[in-house]
Amino acid sequence: QRCRKRANYEARKYLSTREEKSSPSPPVHSFACGFVQRVRSGEEQDVADTSAPMESSQGNPFLTPEEESLLVAFYAAKLPSLIGPLAQNPYLRRDIKVTATSALLFRRFFLSNSVMVHDPKAMMVAAAFLASKVEDAMTEVRHLEEGTKLMNSPVSQSEILQCEFALLEGIHCDLLCFHPYKAVLAFTEDLRMFIKSDKGRELARFKRGENRPVVGQDLKPMHDGARRLVDDVIVSDIPLMYSPGHAGLTALMVANDDLENPEVPKIDLFGYVQHRFEGKNHGYINQQVKEIFLLLKGLKDGNHGCGNHNVDLAKLKGVHKKLKKCRGGDKRKKKRKNTEGGEETHESKKPKT
Repeated sequence: QRCRKRANYEARKYLSTREEKSSPSPPVHSFACGFVQRVRSGEEQDVADTSAPMESSQGNPFLTPEEESLLVAFYAAKLPSLIGPLAQNPYLRRDIKVTATSALLFRRFFLSNSVMVHDPKAMMVAAAFLASKVEDAMTEVRHLEEGTKLMNSPVSQSEILQCEFALLEGIHCDLLCFHPYKAVLAFTEDLRMFIKSDKGRELARFKRGENRPVVGQDLKPMHDGARRLVDDVIVSDIPLMYSPGHAGLTALMVANDDLENPEVPKIDLFGYVQHRFEGKNHGYINQQVKEIFLLLKGLKDGNHGCGNHNVDLAKLKGVHKKLKKCRGGDKRKKKRKNTEGGEETHESKKPKT
């Protein structure tokens, strides 16, 4: 929240002085890298919401940090439809890790920058393009342009390429991304082996009191439920706050807690962590897991930046209208530049009679 308030402050300051100082391109910030540590150490001070104008010179109110977060969550939730296993364009169907990396890069950028200055729709597509390179699943930019048309939100190739450079600058070229999917698979595979040991057998309980060994197939419902949870996690704020290992472990715990099939065993995952990882700081792990557990339970209600559920379309529409008014000056400036800067129009190309 501190980073988003700072990004909102910088955007309001820039937009309020944009008409006085003509800049060729909007500024790109990357202060989120190490921002909290600098604030805690006193190297950097938090900014007050009122220290920059709250409305433009035309009297249009600027977006609040909460409204910006709503837009970021909305566009992050659109990424699975653009690139990944569920992409509408067949040419953009990639592994889920590409979707997860896209969402993480997109959210990292808008920790330091504002949707009032940088178009979130174009930045979303640029994040998908960059993620395909990061995850070695390269796609052509023209396919992304076609994908946006299928989503009824066209973004041109030139916009995508231009935003990619801004994206790289805004995330401070931090391209290293890890996701909970691998943690879910690794914990499940390790648990499958551990559950066969003497200590492991004591961790599994059947609702009907059955006394049979747990086989690998018994863990599949928990694994699949955790994967579905992680599909919501990757488009939320959680990857920005917690490690993928803790998020993956907690997703397994939530999925295990939600199991209702009496033929599927309930696993004591806290006991698994204590027995399997002896000598580790179990207090810290338990604290992190309890915090994430509550967050994961709220994802289905659309909380914590998850735009996959319970989207308030009426509120979102109002924020979009407010954003257009905030950024209206850019369009007027572009039109003025086209008419005064000497760009040829279709009329100028007609032969004189």
